This record gives sequence, structure tokens and C-alpha cells, in this order.
Amino acid sequence: MKTFVYSLFVFIALHSISISAFSQKEIFIKEFQFELKKISANQYENEYFITITLNKNSIYKFTVLNHIGDFPGKAVVQILDGSQLVATNAMGEKYYEKFMFKCTKTGFYDILIHFDENKTGSSLIKQFLVQ
Repeated sequence: MKTFVYSLFVFIALHSISISAFSQKEIFIKEFQFELKKISANQYENEYFITITLNKNSIYKFTVLNHIGDFPGKAVVQILDGSQLVATNAMGEKYYEKFMFKCTKTGFYDILIHFDENKTGSSLIKQFLVQ
């Protein structure tokens, strides 16, 4: 009986260690809300732009919640390093409501958000640090 209990204890301990080794912890950092009620002739007025700092070797997760209210547009989130696009949630016909970005250098990155197909929209984008 002692051997069985000891074996069970060791199994549970090893199982919990293996689960914690593979589980990821997400830490909420910030959220961006972008609402566009009418389309402007000036394209820059149809976009949301913010600069954030990201750290090298960190993995960030972005989630996009669309259609807040009755707006049809889906937010396209682009992460730019200078003029270079380093991550986005829309590629061709594929659209992702969640995407990850592994930062390769510490620095300032621009977040550019607009709605697909030049539609109006209201979206909430959340940024998390994945550990």
C-alpha cells in the first residue's frame, strides 16, 4: 500500500510539473479601442496609430474583438518596425482574431489599425505578454 501511495504521489508531482512546464502565462499589458463611425476622404483619418515599446525575445499576443455595436468592419492590426511590416492579423484572404509576435529587438514599434474593405467599425484590441 505504501508503494502504491508513493507511486501515486510521484505520478501526480511529475504530471503537475510537466503541465506547468508547457502552460503559458499571459499578462495583460494594454488595450486599444478604435471606432470609425464614418469614412473620411482623407485616408489617414480612417486609421488609428500608436507607438509602443516592445522588448527583445518577448512574445506578445494580440486579440481583436470586432463588431462592438452594429459596425460591419473587422480591424486589421499591423505592427511596424519603422516602415517594415513585422506582424499582422490579416494576410490575403486569411483573417485572425488572435496572433502572436516574437520581438527580435528592443525598441519602438508602431501599431497601425484600420478596418478592412474601407468599412466603418468598432474594435477592441488587447495586448498580452506571453511567458
